[in-house]
Amino acid sequence: MAEKKKSRHYLSGKEVRAIVRENNKIVRALEKKKRRKAPESEFLATLKDEKNILEVEDLHTYFFTEQGIVKAVNGVSFDIPQGATVGVVGESGCGKSVTSMSIMQLLQGPYGQIYSGSIRFKSYDFKRDEAGKPIPVWDDDEAGNPQYDEIKDKKGNVKHNKDGTPMTERRQKRDAYGTRIFEMEEKVFDIAQMPIKEMYRLRGRQIAMIFQEPMTSLNPVFTIGNQLDEVTLLHFPGATKEDAKRRSIEMLDLVGIAMPERVYKSYPHELSGGMRQRVMISMALAGDPRLIIADEPTTALDVTIQAQILDLLRDLKDRIHGSILLITHDLGIIAEMADYVVVMYAGRIIERGTVSEIFHHPMHPYTIGLQKSKPTMDSDSDTLFNIPGNVPNPIDMPDYCYFRERCGGCIKKCFGDYPEMVQVSPTHFVACHLYDKEKSE
Repeated sequence: MAEKKKSRHYLSGKEVRAIVRENNKIVRALEKKKRRKAPESEFLATLKDEKNILEVEDLHTYFFTEQGIVKAVNGVSFDIPQGATVGVVGESGCGKSVTSMSIMQLLQGPYGQIYSGSIRFKSYDFKRDEAGKPIPVWDDDEAGNPQYDEIKDKKGNVKHNKDGTPMTERRQKRDAYGTRIFEMEEKVFDIAQMPIKEMYRLRGRQIAMIFQEPMTSLNPVFTIGNQLDEVTLLHFPGATKEDAKRRSIEMLDLVGIAMPERVYKSYPHELSGGMRQRVMISMALAGDPRLIIADEPTTALDVTIQAQILDLLRDLKDRIHGSILLITHDLGIIAEMADYVVVMYAGRIIERGTVSEIFHHPMHPYTIGLQKSKPTMDSDSDTLFNIPGNVPNPIDMPDYCYFRERCGGCIKKCFGDYPEMVQVSPTHFVACHLYDKEKSE
């Protein structure tokens, strides 16, 4: 009897155990690096272009499974300029959300890890004294003499010293929302090298995230006010509950919620989908972020509310002079909102450029296929266009172009190595052998 051929998709128990042992060694080393105590000098960096707020360079994010290493993000590089909106598009599973989670260091550990690469972020951090405490900005009079305020308890009564004199504290300057002001300075941090505890300085305050489904992101057993106040109390030193409440109500009003005092006291289930999403946006804005990551912020909303949320995001970006990383499947939203577009496929960037270049002069066959798959009013066909074939197995990625098996424009060179990123204009890049250097010359 002929011996049965072994399936190439089958792993024996011995092979699985070997994979797990090797993965555990790597994971333990990466976890130790994340949880180390390190001086700030170890994760300080320098931007290649001072006009950028974020620079992602050769980022590799892996998931270590029993079947092997899933290379969810495999060498991604892109920039986000100050004040710009960068849209990331691609099929489900192409690595969009994992890229955003890597920037926030929110990967599901210990088996989801940033393996290598650099994520340089220009922060506006508190200036600290020798003891590591933020330096206050004092509210002195015109002659430079210190001003003092009486200290009050929770009921509003003035506290007194043992000798009966009122307790006082030096008056500190406050912003328009009533939050205490501290001295600030610009620093560039490499998030990929930051210990997890140091990341708390950035996450939620300088880099904020608007999640896809607000009902699962908001805690159903706490009021909106409790959840909003937490941002101020965590990220602004010396903030009181009164300061937090005042700021939270101002944030709700900023995102266009009517009767913000009433919503402040409400629970998430008492609000509509659109209002919950506005609450999520107000929560993201409460920390005065420099970068907002919006992970499909309009997916769970109807078309009318979608338009309102997009208008709100556009208006807020200009108001806070921040940047937005917008992740979505909807090319219409990208065309309306984005300044630059990044197209991802199977964990890699296959094309990036300005929104005009990507929509009017798409070059990669995958980008062209994405645009064809969007239904239009002037289409004569009764069926929707779809890109044939399947995405390759993420555990065993080939050495050649990942899109080769699905591409209708293959040439002889496509059977060689993976194509390098080719620059076709000052802002337009594409990873395809159809536009390699020899052909362009």
